[in-house]
Order: sequence, then C-alpha cells, then structure tokens
Amino acid sequence: MSQPASDTLSTLPTELLNIIARNFAKADLASLLLVNKSINDALTPLLYASITIRSYISGQKCIDVLAADPTEHFADRDMAVYVRSFTVDLKKLKYWRKGVRAAFACSLEGAISRMTGLQSFALQSMFFGTPKICIALMRGASRTLRSLSFTAETERQWPDESDVRALDGFQPELPELTTLSLKLANFIPLQFYTFFQHVLTSRSAQLHILSIYDSHNRSVGDLFPNTGAWSALEELDLSMAITPTFFDDCPPGLNVCKLTLRPSFCLKEGTSTISELPSSIPAHIFPNIQYLACPYQLLPAFLPVSASSRRPIRTVRLNQAYYDPHGQSVDSFTDGGGPPWSSVRGALNSLSRSAGPVVDLAFYIECFDAETFPGELVEYVRTVERLVIVLQREPLNIYLVDNADTRNNSSQGLGLCDFGEKLFAHTPRLRAFLLSDAPTRAIDDEFAFFTFLWDEHKTWLEEWEKHTGVLEEVAFTTEHSWKKMDDGWVKRGYDWAESNDTEDDSEYGEDDEVVKDGDWDVDDDEEDNDEDEDEESEGLHQIDDVDENDEGKVSG
Repeated sequence: MSQPASDTLSTLPTELLNIIARNFAKADLASLLLVNKSINDALTPLLYASITIRSYISGQKCIDVLAADPTEHFADRDMAVYVRSFTVDLKKLKYWRKGVRAAFACSLEGAISRMTGLQSFALQSMFFGTPKICIALMRGASRTLRSLSFTAETERQWPDESDVRALDGFQPELPELTTLSLKLANFIPLQFYTFFQHVLTSRSAQLHILSIYDSHNRSVGDLFPNTGAWSALEELDLSMAITPTFFDDCPPGLNVCKLTLRPSFCLKEGTSTISELPSSIPAHIFPNIQYLACPYQLLPAFLPVSASSRRPIRTVRLNQAYYDPHGQSVDSFTDGGGPPWSSVRGALNSLSRSAGPVVDLAFYIECFDAETFPGELVEYVRTVERLVIVLQREPLNIYLVDNADTRNNSSQGLGLCDFGEKLFAHTPRLRAFLLSDAPTRAIDDEFAFFTFLWDEHKTWLEEWEKHTGVLEEVAFTTEHSWKKMDDGWVKRGYDWAESNDTEDDSEYGEDDEVVKDGDWDVDDDEEDNDEDEDEESEGLHQIDDVDENDEGKVSG
C-alpha cells in the first residue's frame, strides 16, 4: 500500500522540506501546516519569516498572534521570534478612528518587541512612527537588524500617547545595520531627531544604502556632521536641502554608485536660484556614479566639459521622472510644472561626456511638438535602451492630418508617425519607449490625453516597426502599455476594478462608521464579515497580505 504524501513529506529533512515549501503560495503553505504536527513544527518558521501588513482586519489578527503570550497559546511557541522581515504598509489611515489607531499601535508595539530575530523592518505608514514603536523595535531587534525603514511622525499624530522623553539618552547599538531609510515629518520633537542623528553617525561607516526624506528641509550638514564617514556607502538618496558647500564637504573617492538628489529639496531656504549650486563638481567627488537622479540643472555639473576624468553614468533620471505602470504613484508630479523641453535639451548635451554610455534615460518636461521633437531628441538617445518621458500636458501636433487630400503632403506632418523615421530608425538599441501622463492624472484622470486613442496607438506602432526591429515595449499612458509579441502588439492594462475590489473599507476598523467626502459609507459591515469568514476558514496560522514575491526570504 502506497504511503500518503503527507507522511512522505514528514520524513524529509527539514532543510529539504523548506526548499520545497518556499515555492508554495502563502495560503497553500498555511494549509500545509494543518496536515500534521511534524510538518507544522518544521514549516511554521517559514510561514512567519516574511510578513507585510496591508489591511486592518488581517493585520490586526496577525499582530495579535505575534504579540500573544506563548505560554497561553501555540504550545509555548513564540511566533514573533520567527519573523525576519516585517513591513507595515497600511493605506487610508486618515479614515481610521483615533481609538482604532491607538489599539492597533498598542498591539504593534507588543508584537515588535518580541521579534528578537528581526533583520528587516519597514514602517511605511503614517501615525505609527512613534517613540514607543521605535523603542520596542530597538529593544527587540537592535542586535539583528540589517535593514531599517522608518517614518517618524510629528507628535500630534501619535495615537499611543508616547512620551518623547523616553528617547533621552537612548542610544542602542545596531551592529548589523547596513541599510537605512528615514522619512522625518515636519516639526518632529528634538529628542526624536537627536535619536536618529545618533543612529546615522554611529553606523555611518558601515551603511551601504542610505535614504533620507526630511520634510523640514534641513541641510545635509545639520543631520550629518561628518559626511567623510560614508566609506562603505553605495546608494545615497537625499530629499534634503543641498547647499553649495555640500559637495565641498564630501570626501574624495566615495564609492557611491547610485545617487539621488530630489529637485524640490536642492535649494536651502534663502538660496534664490539653483544656479548657486556648483556648475562643475570635481571628478574626485562621487567618481563612480552609474545611476544619477537629480534636477536637470545639475546634470551638466556631474558631466562637466573640463573634467579630468569622466563618471561612468549609465542611468539618468531628471526631475524625478519615472514610469509607474499602475499610474497610481503620482505625488512626484503634483508640485510645480515640468520644465520646457528647450531647457532640458540643454542639459542633455552633457550626456556625451559620460564614460557610460547612458542606456537608461528619463526626464520630465512640459510637453513637446511631435513635428520637431524626434529630430531634436535623436542625438541624445543613440545608445539608450530604455527611454521614459513624463509629460505635464498633451504634446502638440500628435495626430494624423484629417484631410485625405493633404495626408500625403509631407509639409503637413504625420504626427507621432514621424517618430519611426526620425527617431527609431536611428536608435538601434532602444527597446522601451514609455510616455507617462502621470502629472495629468494627478489632477484629473478625465484629461489623460492618450488613454482612449486606441486606433491612433495601433497606427503609430505599425508605422514605427517599419523602422526598428528591436522596439519591444511602448506606452503612451500609465493606464496601459503595448508589448511586442510574436503575433503583433498586445495591450497590457491595469485592472482598476480588481484593484478597487481589493482595497475594501475593512481597513478602517471593525464596526466603524466612515465618512468619506461627506458621504456615510454603509457597506463596511458586509464586506468586513465576508473577509472575516474567509480568514477564519483558512485556519489559525493563515497570514494575509504577505508579500508573495518575498516568501520565506530574509531581506536586508
């Protein structure tokens, strides 16, 4: 008689069983734990190894399990000690009642304090970046933490009645920390600021990745008394005031290969124009940059004419330009408008001075004229493999001529069809050409200019592929993109209906009445009950909202 599969699995060595189980979806892994005690004992650490909290109900249940006294539950097993990567990424928190936020914060504090083996922690949600949460994290995991991402909130947002004085003199050691990302709210208490300053200075020589977003727009020198200690730093992302002396204070030979300087933060208050920043940054300052994101005005400073040696820059992002395939992260484009193409074009003249060559280019502009733009752009993108252009408003002259009698008259122009002959025929490496309408969507989706031009999209693509054999991906909007397949161009869109279904109002808290835009939401209870029933049926060890791309892995 054949042996049951569950018995066969039970006989496998724990290491081999873990290798097999890593390929399971979280729901399947949770079900597998219910087969027998042997498998449960072996795989429970894997189930809890990586957790991401994205919604209230499942998140509250999860942290309640992690905060529970092991002597009263789970056969004396402390589930929190299995957690290696923990992320809180809750949305819609402004609709939560204060009491609900306070209860959640209390449970979160208890859970985090028990995670003694935690290696990666990311708090990406507002409200919960409090001294209590911070202290609980440091007391539980300061010896093991390798990666920390923390959003520090201003005192009036704290739901847990934290006392900031508890941070006075609190200076934990973080011997394993190599990745640090801080988002500091405006007007955080001095003790909070001093605490993070200690973390930064005590670990500066060991940090490989550092990202700072300071809403108060302090200068780098205020937070880092000595930038010369960044000896191991490889990635630096600063959303802080960059003063003219910043580059002078940087020591020579820093091994940073990825540098991001946010445009809205490059001017310290009192500095009138960005032109007061250096026009040429000496080659020994950040000499090894391969990825550069900065205001377009700073690009020539990193690639100056008179440089004794050239930086090997291969990726360039100007004015925070990026392509978001879901079209939801549009905050970067809500402040100020895109610069004129003529200004950005002047900065792009410096690309030829990279030791690169540049293969990935993205920039944000107000708009372009389809009749002249491809001819003006082509000289800068001959080596580029991926090109992203973020547009503040609809380009000029993008359409085919409507009059059939004049359509063949070259003087009339062919709109975007001309891109094939004038641009793509001269870019032998260009595989991805992505136009983003994110700034328009940040204001009103109704005015997204390329979204509904299906016939025009197909016409443009058919014309372009006559001039290039390498173009594989094209987008005219963040709503969808086009992918070149064996049978032609296939549209790949984002399922907004499905996205809206997954973001149910259960995040606001059970039995809470929610007011949104002046309307009472009355459908919470039904949705919450459905979610409760689904989760109960999947067993005690089911953890929803875990990042399935990181199952069982330890990041950091």
